[in-house]
Amino acid sequence: MRIVVTDTALIRNHNNHVLEQFKDVVLVVCLEGKKVTDKYECFVSPYEQKTCLGMDQYGVESQRYYALESVADDLNRNLHYHEKVLFLTDGNPESLYPFYVIKDRNKHNSLHLCTDSPWNFEGKRRVEAHKKMLSDLSQLKSFFFMDSNEYLRKAEEGSTMQDLMEKVENDYAAYLPRIINGIQSMQNHSYFDFASKSYIPVKDGFDKIDLSKKIEDDIEIQMPLYPSFCMLGSVVSPDYPEKGKRIKDEIERPVVRIDGQRICNLLREYRIKLAESNGIEFHSEECPSIGPCAGTCAKCDQESAYLRDKLAEIPRGKQKIPMYNLEEEVY
Repeated sequence: MRIVVTDTALIRNHNNHVLEQFKDVVLVVCLEGKKVTDKYECFVSPYEQKTCLGMDQYGVESQRYYALESVADDLNRNLHYHEKVLFLTDGNPESLYPFYVIKDRNKHNSLHLCTDSPWNFEGKRRVEAHKKMLSDLSQLKSFFFMDSNEYLRKAEEGSTMQDLMEKVENDYAAYLPRIINGIQSMQNHSYFDFASKSYIPVKDGFDKIDLSKKIEDDIEIQMPLYPSFCMLGSVVSPDYPEKGKRIKDEIERPVVRIDGQRICNLLREYRIKLAESNGIEFHSEECPSIGPCAGTCAKCDQESAYLRDKLAEIPRGKQKIPMYNLEEEVY
């Protein structure tokens, strides 16, 4: 496994003491253009601070991003074809730069991303830049996302921002063993579900959520982490899927998205209205998942198939299809 952080992240940076237990596999991407530590291996971006009028942009229009993009192929080679690459990031959009420049270049590793949202009060440009960089997560094997603003909504009276930031960091650190152990044993594309505190296969969703896992203790890394990498070569498997099937499966593969829960709730609401409008007996259990998902899963597909079959039994002229502008609701 390889763990990638940056020097400009707010919390997940080279000074974070939690990283010391992973020192053999940590790579610090130095976005400021200079080596920042001798404790971990560093990859130094060619960024040079320039004096200019106006503010530097956030996200992919930032000068720091352009600098890293110019050496992205070198960074990709530096990962040495590690089997698993985990990007530890936070609410600073810059912390996502290594993931963003690597995601379309790296074809041999499984990529895993952990992040949390910016605070809503940090400014629209910063929030939108972070959100934009998470708009396409199709290249990820797993995704862990904490909504920092939930801490604001649940803050006790008298709490300071320092209190909340420490709470976010402590929770993040507490989840790390679950994250790394989950990645080590992961078979399918997954998202981290906070209801069960475990990784859930994206395609299965509801059917794989086991709330009993929430109370299990998981405080130690179960497998040693060391800097190993795979050799590229031709591997022939007797049960390798046909090219056409592989392409079809990849096209139809559900992809996690940060607004997945909102989409799930909208589609469920639509199915309930469709059933009620046509007098169809229908029961839909609300998904207990907390965290980003694909917005649809095997359970959603089963409910949709049931309603299609029941609707087909009604003469077309008597079918009632409620108006629902899903595209407008989602986007």
